[in-house]
Amino acid sequence: MDNENNIAPLVDKYAKWDKQIEDGKKETNKIKAEIQNVAVKELGNSKLKQVKYWGNDSNCATATTTESVKLISIAYLKQVIPEEILNDFVKLDTDYKMSDAFKKILAPLCLGNYVEQRVLDVIGQMPLNDDHKTLAKKKLKGNWEKDKDFLISIGVSDNDAEHWAYFIAEAAAWEKILHLLKVAGYKEGTFEFDEALSDLKKAVIVEENLKIGIEYKDEDEN
Repeated sequence: MDNENNIAPLVDKYAKWDKQIEDGKKETNKIKAEIQNVAVKELGNSKLKQVKYWGNDSNCATATTTESVKLISIAYLKQVIPEEILNDFVKLDTDYKMSDAFKKILAPLCLGNYVEQRVLDVIGQMPLNDDHKTLAKKKLKGNWEKDKDFLISIGVSDNDAEHWAYFIAEAAAWEKILHLLKVAGYKEGTFEFDEALSDLKKAVIVEENLKIGIEYKDEDEN
């Protein structure tokens, strides 16, 4: 009887906290859905992949567009990419599994998030002085966040930095596509190249999702 009396308060405490967790999850999901609705409108009208919303006490909600690349036709891939090269990107494990590197090449292609220019061509179009262009050639790699921060650091306005950073990211995506097809034996500007590009787009589908995250300061840090 003593053991039963001792454990009863623990059971009650467990039930109380478990209910609070469940109630918290429901409320969190409702709030995330509201933030998601706002983010969908904001991201849908721009090339942004991520947006941050700030609350009080350094609270920050982040909405990020994610991409899920799914293989729908290994035949199209094999038709475009020689098997000895394809084996580096796609593994057979009861099902064909693409490497993350391969997905990052195919996602922009299928979503149209690329521009048929080289990164150096884009830098050449930027309203930068010669010294900044030389530095940009070393710093701009197609990582939107880092590229945007770099451009701001050399005096580019926030809006223009976002614009050029996405332009660079799309040019970098095109360079990766070009490199893949060049290694596979295709020459840019030929009928075979265009056909291979078309077949790659048919080989996979890409689904975009919106992920909501939250960052906040622990009360113990105050």
